[in-house]
Amino acid sequence: MKLRTVELGRGIAACAVVAFHANATANYIGLSASPWASPLQLGVDFFFVLSGFIIFYVQREDIGRSDRALPYLWKRFVRLFPLLWLVAGGWIALRAVMDEVPALDRIGTSLLLYPSLAEPLPLVVWTLRHEMLFYLAFCVAIASRRAGMVLFGSWALAVLVQMGLIAAGRPIEGVPSLLLSSFVLDFIFGALVANIARRWPVSSVWPLLIGIAAVLALGAATVIWPVNRLGTLDYTSPGNLFVPLIGAGFALCLYGMVCIESRVKIPEWAMLLGGASYAIYLVHTPVNSIVQHVAVRLGDGAGHLLIFLSGVAAGIVLHLVFEKRATRMLRRLSPFEREARRVLVQ
Repeated sequence: MKLRTVELGRGIAACAVVAFHANATANYIGLSASPWASPLQLGVDFFFVLSGFIIFYVQREDIGRSDRALPYLWKRFVRLFPLLWLVAGGWIALRAVMDEVPALDRIGTSLLLYPSLAEPLPLVVWTLRHEMLFYLAFCVAIASRRAGMVLFGSWALAVLVQMGLIAAGRPIEGVPSLLLSSFVLDFIFGALVANIARRWPVSSVWPLLIGIAAVLALGAATVIWPVNRLGTLDYTSPGNLFVPLIGAGFALCLYGMVCIESRVKIPEWAMLLGGASYAIYLVHTPVNSIVQHVAVRLGDGAGHLLIFLSGVAAGIVLHLVFEKRATRMLRRLSPFEREARRVLVQ
């Protein structure tokens, strides 16, 4: 069952990141920019919490069933890679023609999502490297419940140790710092919410209101006391110590949203935004790079609006024209789906 409040959350997270980058693009081309737009980058944390929730919510019955591991991996492949290869591959090709051929490591990590400190193309793909790590770790839990518990427990502990080392000024550096990123805790928070909301739901709006208040306060704190979190992808900076706080705030928001699922009506346009959130997230920065040449001529206000709306609109079109169709086609072609249909016929 698809939770409409969760789809709404995905749409909100995507639009927040688009607005953050629209503000950054406006600043880059000489338009006015607001420092109060910087908390919108926290939409990335919300995405991670939502991902942890969705995977556990959808796949929880498969945990410990090794026969479900390969079908799970196929679903994750279909979800991530066709659209990624279209957008990232197209952007890499355009950059190669218009500017210069990107470094091989940038191309490789952009298209295959392996751990690397190289900046991918487009830059937002850095988050998908974390998604891939979480997906693979969850696959271990599907193959073996005990191994999954050991893996996630050890991983969380290692992240906490790394946070202590960051605080002490002696962090583990290099690619291992990516594996030990505090963003791992966002996914775990989301999975915990999926479990808690199923076991102990409450019929109250207070968890949501408290979560929103916490997120707003923490967002304001990032403006008053700026922290280096995302721009350089520096996983050893003190800003990484802030991640669990905002992740916990979003986890409380998500718990509150799920608890009021039956009490709210989500409009269809919001559901469309949620469904298109991945496409919006992937394509908006390449679109920004193109429309900025028009936006600078429009000036403040209209220029900002053009950057934001073009990123959202391009994502929606890409979702409807390519992502939905490619997903349906690949799922029909899945050997696991064909086997399931054959068993049903027999």
